[in-house]
Amino acid sequence: MKVKESIFFLLILICLSPIISSSTALLMGFLFSQFIKNPFPEKSANWGGYTLKASVIGLGFGINFQVLLSSAKENILNTTIFVVGVLFIGLAIGRFLKLEKTTAILISVGTAICGGSAIIAIGSILKATNNQLTIATGTVFLLNAIALFVFPPLGHFFGLSQEQFGIWSAIAIHDTSSVVGAASKYGDIALSIASVTKMLRIIWIVPVSLILVFGFKENRESFKIPLFILGFILVSCIHSFFDFYNEYHNLLYKFAKQGLVISLFIIGSNISIDKLKQIGHKVFLQAVSLWLIVCIVSLVFVKYF
Repeated sequence: MKVKESIFFLLILICLSPIISSSTALLMGFLFSQFIKNPFPEKSANWGGYTLKASVIGLGFGINFQVLLSSAKENILNTTIFVVGVLFIGLAIGRFLKLEKTTAILISVGTAICGGSAIIAIGSILKATNNQLTIATGTVFLLNAIALFVFPPLGHFFGLSQEQFGIWSAIAIHDTSSVVGAASKYGDIALSIASVTKMLRIIWIVPVSLILVFGFKENRESFKIPLFILGFILVSCIHSFFDFYNEYHNLLYKFAKQGLVISLFIIGSNISIDKLKQIGHKVFLQAVSLWLIVCIVSLVFVKYF
């Protein structure tokens, strides 16, 4: 086995250690990509996606289904207002900056729904070019990386409870990986709430995709339901109704949390400086402006309402 491959798999094994946090794993992957280069750029992109989805499903072993339903009832209206509002504001900013339409849509759905996953799903419907996808995912990655490091300290600075931080991180951070990574650093309660709230956002891939499918009828075959959401709900039901296996459920939950760390390393290993350089100043301005609006408004909401 070549040196690059050996180091790559060694770092994955290191990420299995509980001492490696989500943010550390992301940084490790990014530095590996810059100085050693990912030996499996295409395969590992799929590995990262599969590992992330499997980890999110596994997090269901730590969430009671009744809690899931209760949280869904309490937050469905707020989530709907948030997603629709962010989409409209993002598109308005894109139009004001005279951005290319597809890229503006990708940045908006990535911010409103679930980062890279939403960008890829919607991008397939819009027939986005590789350059458009690279620009959008690169922008989201950069903001996610920042969020993973700064959100937990900011949460403590503003005196947020675990419940408040869980909602804030789920609303204001783009990707599922960074939401769960930041929340897990804040505490188990924050992680549980963030996971459930984030699921409500991810579900919006379905209606947004349907709207775009009917707007671009020739691309109906591109529509896919995010099955890992159903997996998360199913596992939560298993955890709730077969609680005599809780000892095993807790073990699987811990594996899922560590799987998330591995997925962040793999995701980081697929981002290079060259990809980030492709981000134009107008695209970056749209993404940052929209993200700051989301961060500030959602922080005020969870803190005072």
